[in-house]
Amino acid sequence: MRSLLAESIEHIHERGAEVLDVDFAPVLRVASGLRAGHRYAPAVFGLYKEAIEAIADEDLPAASDRLQRFGAERPLESTPEIIALGDEALAAHRALLVAELGLETTLGCGVCDPEPAAVADFTARLAAARGLMARAIPDLAAEFDALTTQIILVGSDPQAKMQFDGGSSYMLWGGLFLNVAFHPNEVALVEVLAHESAHMLLFGYAADEPLVNNDDEPRYRSPLRVDPRPMDGIYHATYVSARMHWAMSQLLASGVLDAAGRAQAEAARAADARNFEDGYAVVAEHGDLTATGAAAMQAARGYMDAV
Repeated sequence: MRSLLAESIEHIHERGAEVLDVDFAPVLRVASGLRAGHRYAPAVFGLYKEAIEAIADEDLPAASDRLQRFGAERPLESTPEIIALGDEALAAHRALLVAELGLETTLGCGVCDPEPAAVADFTARLAAARGLMARAIPDLAAEFDALTTQIILVGSDPQAKMQFDGGSSYMLWGGLFLNVAFHPNEVALVEVLAHESAHMLLFGYAADEPLVNNDDEPRYRSPLRVDPRPMDGIYHATYVSARMHWAMSQLLASGVLDAAGRAQAEAARAADARNFEDGYAVVAEHGDLTATGAAAMQAARGYMDAV
């Protein structure tokens, strides 16, 4: 994903340097940094996406602005960076992040800056959960750290009809948004980290071709959401349910959980199995999978059949 982003930025420079009002030197430095393995915040993907949209609309001033902002990005010192939505360091990208994840529009799940005390408490829980994941499921911990560059902590109105508990976006690749009011313990957090990193993995798989050929307009029953969703969303929910089941199974097999943790992991694993089968039935009946999508889902199906 990072190499493809660098390649596309270099292509824009080759084709657009004469018509875009941009100092491309810093833009190309970011592209070189991506190629060299430096880790950047997910906003670089969002700024690129907005630049592409502006070019498609022939809005060259807007495209130039986004590329100039892209070139101002610097590698993160350590990853995944954990940062609150209200942090001053995110001020320049707040509108972009909220818009690209659809936080203000999806089911009315508006978000807000989390309270500092809640951030401190959640950050401590998150550190404990990541430590548990590293001890019990080192492969998942390594994959999570490879995929995730920034964990953005958000709050929400407890009176809202629908609540956002966590999410990620293809257009903000590497970014994971978590609501500090949810995921109250280490087991719950390990499950959601497995959940969201699986989405990011699927986004990476879809870089060359979609996972499904279905149009976005038809909606289907979803195993993880109350609202009907496009087939791509059903596919994602089904696949990540298998990954969550695997994560809970690995936790249980590690022997590091106490009785309460074991009970929670067992209940979560059972729910993940039900959700997978529910979603798989919808995908099998209505899904038009690409070769990439079929291969990934076949692996998930094979795992669930084996257990």
